[in-house]
Order: sequence, then structure tokens, then C-alpha cells
Amino acid sequence: MKQLFLLLFLLLSGSVMAQMPDYGLYNIHITDSTKTVKTQVNPVSGSVNPRAGLLYYWFGGNIIHEQQGGFSGKLLNGTYEESDNHHHLIVQGAFKNGLKDGTWKSWTEGGRLSGVITWDEGIKNGKFAYYDANGNETQSGRYDRGLLDGKIVYHAGLDSVKTIVYKNGKVVPPKTGSFLKRINIFKKKKEKAAPAPKS
Repeated sequence: MKQLFLLLFLLLSGSVMAQMPDYGLYNIHITDSTKTVKTQVNPVSGSVNPRAGLLYYWFGGNIIHEQQGGFSGKLLNGTYEESDNHHHLIVQGAFKNGLKDGTWKSWTEGGRLSGVITWDEGIKNGKFAYYDANGNETQSGRYDRGLLDGKIVYHAGLDSVKTIVYKNGKVVPPKTGSFLKRINIFKKKKEKAAPAPKS
């Protein structure tokens, strides 16, 4: 009978232990004289082979480090929030295996949005927008695998807008002439000049 109770106790305690929350085991909280950082170092899936061109963020020695192409500590993996001494958000985003991933936002000291960038595992990929100190949009568009792509809109004041088209990070020159002039099917072909008579 004692063996049966012991067996039941072991089975129940094992299932209870398996369902216990981590109680913040993977949460990082760093405060210094200018800011507070809250982030996570959740276990990463599989092994991480750093890529030379990417910037990795990791935790070690009670400091968050950033290093291109490598790391030597616990990779940031999960949410990230940075705030000033008045508890105003400065930066908010998420990491995946030490790389910025998803939508990242940044704010000025006055609480105005200063930028929104979409990341895909350490590479700018997707919509972005930048704002001035008053919260007015100054530039917006898209990145494709780290390169500007498509229409990039530049705002110079509230009433002046300039659009530049990019393809794979390079400016696409604008086409000359109006659309109707370019497709005019009725325009005459230039006649070739007759050769000069031989004398």
C-alpha cells in the first residue's frame, strides 16, 4: 500500500512540476541612470549559426551586447522594451534568436513616434516610416531584404511630397515625356534621307 501511495505521489508531483510557469526565469530587467530595459532570453530553437552580415544582440555580465556575426552569451529571444526614467517608451520590438524581428517602434523624449521599421530575422524587410520631432511623417516606403524597393515617399514640410522609385536598392530613373506621347501610335516615322548623288 505504501508503494502505491509513493507511486501516485511521484506521478502527481511530476505532472505538477511539468506545468509550473517559469516565474520570470528568462526575463531580463536592467536599470541604469538613463533608462530601463526589459527583455527576454527565452531558449532558442536548435543551434544558431551566426551569419557574418547580421547584428546579434545577447546578454552577458548584466549588459546587453550587440555584435556583428557572432555572440558570446544568452541570445535575446522574445519581447524588448526600453524606457526612460519617466517610464516613457523609447524603443519597443522583439528578437528572434538574437536578431530583430517583426515591427520595431521608436519614440522621441517627448513621446512622439520617430520611426517604425519591419524586420525579418535581422534584415529590414517590409514597411517603414520615419517621423520628425512633431510626429509628422518625413519618409515612408518598403524594404525588400534590406534594400529600398518600390515607391519611397519623402515629405519636405506639410505640403511638399517627393516620390522616388527604387528597385533592389537603386533609383529607377523616371521615364521622359508624357504617357500619351510615349504610346502615340499615329506619329509618323522619320523618313530616311536619300543618299547624296555621286558626282
